[in-house]
Amino acid sequence: MSEHIRRLERVGHAAWPSLEDEWLNGWLLRAGGGVTRRSNSANPVNDSWDDLETQIDRTEAWFAQRGLPAIVRLTGTADPEIDRRLEARGYERDLGAVIMTRPVAGLAPIGIHGIDLADEPSPEWLEAAGREPGRGGAKRTILEKLLDRIDRPTVFARVGVDAIGLGVLVDDHLAVFMMRTEPHARRQGLARAIAGSVSAWGADRGATEAFLQVHPSNAPAIALYESLGFERQYEYWYREKCP
Repeated sequence: MSEHIRRLERVGHAAWPSLEDEWLNGWLLRAGGGVTRRSNSANPVNDSWDDLETQIDRTEAWFAQRGLPAIVRLTGTADPEIDRRLEARGYERDLGAVIMTRPVAGLAPIGIHGIDLADEPSPEWLEAAGREPGRGGAKRTILEKLLDRIDRPTVFARVGVDAIGLGVLVDDHLAVFMMRTEPHARRQGLARAIAGSVSAWGADRGATEAFLQVHPSNAPAIALYESLGFERQYEYWYREKCP
C-alpha cells in the first residue's frame, strides 16, 4: 500500500505543476503564486534530512522569500515526527483531500448533449474555473500559467460553463482534477458525464488507473465517486504556519 501511495503521489506532482520546484533533502518544495495549496507546499517525499528543526527552518525561509506562507503537505507515508514537530511549532492542521482510484476500464461516458473535450482550455472552460472562490483577477492569470506548464497529454472537459473537469495522462495513470459543477446545474449527471468522458479519453491513450482527489467534507462528491466505482486509498492533510 505504501508503494502505491508513493506512486500516486508522484503522479499527482507530475500532473499538477507549480511555477517553481526545488528539492531540499528529500522534500519537494513547490511555489505556484498562491494558487492551490498542492502547488504551494512542501512535500516530504524521502526522509533524508539530518536535522528536522533545520529542515523546517530552511523550508520556512524558502517560502518567505517568495512571499508565501509555509505549508507542509503530509500523507501517512511521512515520518510521524514531522507532524508532531510542526504542531509543536504552532502549525495548524487542516484537511487536505481524499485520494480515490478505480480502473479506467468500464467507466463509460454518458451521453449528455453538449459535452466538449479539448486539448487546450477554452475561454468558457477558464471562465468556469475562474468562478472558484479566490481565483479572480491575478489568481486566474496564475492558474492559466499553471495549466500552461502541464507537459503531459491533457483533456479539458466541459458542459457549457456549468461543469468542467481536467484529465492529465501520466504514464498509465489518469489524474482527474478540477471537477466542478455550478450549484444550479447539480444533480443533472454532468459530473458523472465528465468523469466518464475523461476516463474514456484516458483509456484510448493507455491509462489503466484513474485517480482523483476530493475534500473530505464533500460528502455528496464522495458518494458520487463511490457510485462510479472509485475507492478511497488514502488522505493527505496540511500543516500551515500560523501568522
